[in-house]
Amino acid sequence: MIFSRKKIFAALVALSVSGAGFSQNAEYGTFLREGYTYDEIDEAERAAAESADVSPDKSLMSSKSRVDWTKGTFTSDVSLDVVKAGIPMPSGKSVSMNRIQMELPILVKDPLLTLYADDTRTLSDLVLEEKLTLDSLARIIDGSKKTPPYFMNASNVLTTSHTMNLNDIGSLLVKHRTPYVQEKPIERISSRAYSGIVIDARGSLPVQGEHVRSKVSPCLFPKIWNEDMTLVYERNMVMPDVAKSSGIVSYLPGQGSKKQTERAGNDPLWITARKVYGVNRCDPVISREDYLRIATVPANLELLKQGKVVILLDPDELSHAVSSPKKDVRYFLEIKRLTKNIEDKQIPEVVPEDTGGGFVLMMENLRFIADSPELLPTEKGRIQGIATELKKIISSGKYTIRVNGHTADVNKPNGQQTLSLQRAEAIVNALVGEGLNENLFTWYGYGGTKPIADNSTAEGRAANRRVEIIVAPEGTEIQRR
Repeated sequence: MIFSRKKIFAALVALSVSGAGFSQNAEYGTFLREGYTYDEIDEAERAAAESADVSPDKSLMSSKSRVDWTKGTFTSDVSLDVVKAGIPMPSGKSVSMNRIQMELPILVKDPLLTLYADDTRTLSDLVLEEKLTLDSLARIIDGSKKTPPYFMNASNVLTTSHTMNLNDIGSLLVKHRTPYVQEKPIERISSRAYSGIVIDARGSLPVQGEHVRSKVSPCLFPKIWNEDMTLVYERNMVMPDVAKSSGIVSYLPGQGSKKQTERAGNDPLWITARKVYGVNRCDPVISREDYLRIATVPANLELLKQGKVVILLDPDELSHAVSSPKKDVRYFLEIKRLTKNIEDKQIPEVVPEDTGGGFVLMMENLRFIADSPELLPTEKGRIQGIATELKKIISSGKYTIRVNGHTADVNKPNGQQTLSLQRAEAIVNALVGEGLNENLFTWYGYGGTKPIADNSTAEGRAANRRVEIIVAPEGTEIQRR
């Protein structure tokens, strides 16, 4: 069943979508004329409801979410139309709040799961990898702060704001018990003890290993590297109680903040980031000289242990509305058709699957010239088959296509990352050569950071050499139930 992994939050709620108000309408007739069956349409409507993407005319509730990394909060404004829901007022206010509380996990989940956990993973990735438990997330959602409900502009819409602390989620991912301290470098540089570390990563920076520029994005667990790609700072260097209670960094928009003084003290080491690294563009890269100013002084290494690190980013990166892929009835019908076509045409070693970020076509056991991004000619048939199906799905709506390259891990992280990026680009070029618009595509290289099999065996390494093609619908900032 193609929706199996879509139910990432099914364990959070025991709700039936049978009361979602599905009805046959003009859109229903359109789907029937396109050849879909009543059962397929009903299944797609239920899947859309689980994605909080019911059409506006059928929805009783809506939610808009925003993140503020300076405060470490994720806030959702949730509204319920009490008239459409058939709840009498004022006696039904408690019933309304109970309804909102029950529906919160479904309304909040998709935008929440788009947040970056680190340089390669979103929260959705961690749920799918079972590194976040559904029960723990449910408890955080249930225990988060809510404002008293009020009627917006004297209307029938009852509204409340729900605010989650991002550190509550981050604390679930801190597993170490004792921080480690990196070895002191042999090279020395003139330095002294500071009260904290402030890294100015504002503006557009060159991306390490790529010929592009990007702003730095915030995440729960950024890493700091130097230009030699020596790891300077990461979560396992921080005291676990500190990492759980206040995160491993504070994000701020600029100088002169009280919070900056609290975390980094009155005499911090000021560092200007030289580059940004990571698939999600979360990791600042500093100069080797600045790295040595930290690493050659024991008191400064202690700052890392205590998490006395502040990262300055542009305001628009720190506080903004959060959107998630728009997974309406049309989306689920299209991916059902795409799956059936791939199976019927027997395109070899292509596994279709719906995930939190979109619909994934996993191309397994891709054959390239050894240590090269050049595809072997034998792959042309697979590329042509996938291109044909992608043309059909993008003709039905607004989609983007993301291509993720992966390699086996052979202990050459820089080379693996570069090769995976080049191979992802090779797939993009091949699909564009089959007539797809190049403006639809973005591509990323993960190297060997996301294995799906054991790298110690030849079979496992072959499985890890793969490319994922993710067909993502346009984003939406409003979730509806």
